[in-house]
Amino acid sequence: MSDVLVIAGTMDAKQIINKLYKIGEKVTVMVTTKLGSELIDHDDSIDIYQGKINKLSIIDMIDKVQPKCIIDASNPFSVDISRNVISACEPTEVPYIRFLREKVVYEDYDVIKVKNYKEAYERILEYEGNILLTVGSKKIETFTKIPDYRNRVYLRVLPDWMVLKKCEELGFNSRNIIAMKGPFSEKLNEEIFKYCNASVLVTKDSGNTGGVIEKISAARKLGIKIIMIERSDENYENKTTSIEGIIDFVKEISIKTKK
Repeated sequence: MSDVLVIAGTMDAKQIINKLYKIGEKVTVMVTTKLGSELIDHDDSIDIYQGKINKLSIIDMIDKVQPKCIIDASNPFSVDISRNVISACEPTEVPYIRFLREKVVYEDYDVIKVKNYKEAYERILEYEGNILLTVGSKKIETFTKIPDYRNRVYLRVLPDWMVLKKCEELGFNSRNIIAMKGPFSEKLNEEIFKYCNASVLVTKDSGNTGGVIEKISAARKLGIKIIMIERSDENYENKTTSIEGIIDFVKEISIKTKK
């Protein structure tokens, strides 16, 4: 039995879990990678399950731990995971809430906004020089169509062996793969951009706490073109951009379940 099931995928999830722990909630966490589980501060009172998060695995977990509610704190771009969680909740009637970081607020006169990876690739073709991708590894095969991509494209990805294996299998130059866990300071971003001799930065709007602002500031200082992949606007019935909003939701559920 568990009080709260958390679908984790961001640093915000870590903060949410810590706050739940402090108010005495028993927490079960689902993550997709070993790296994700290592980022969570926990002791034996927090159960962590690592593996593929799909509708079946979520239904199985609900059946196993019988949570009073589910907190979806997966990555803002993990739309498929969120849809699976919602779909799994519907027949069980377990209360669900989506935590979403606030979108980045910035002066966008020099930021090229695109809707998806394909559009990002098409805009890249307009520029010469090296490209630094800071968009994760999920759809990086899109960028293997860039002319001379082995030499021109640099990747900043998580230091996870499965991610690195994918990058190399797609033919990316291992010398151009920077495996580091963020978020990064503006100064460190500057040094990495200089190392790559980047002319173009491709990033995602992963939110104010996702290190995007620091990337944009560093790129602007160096005169680097910025291409930003925007989030899709999913219509979540119950969502919040506040960690305190999550805690209030859990407290409200606790009151209802005790009646």
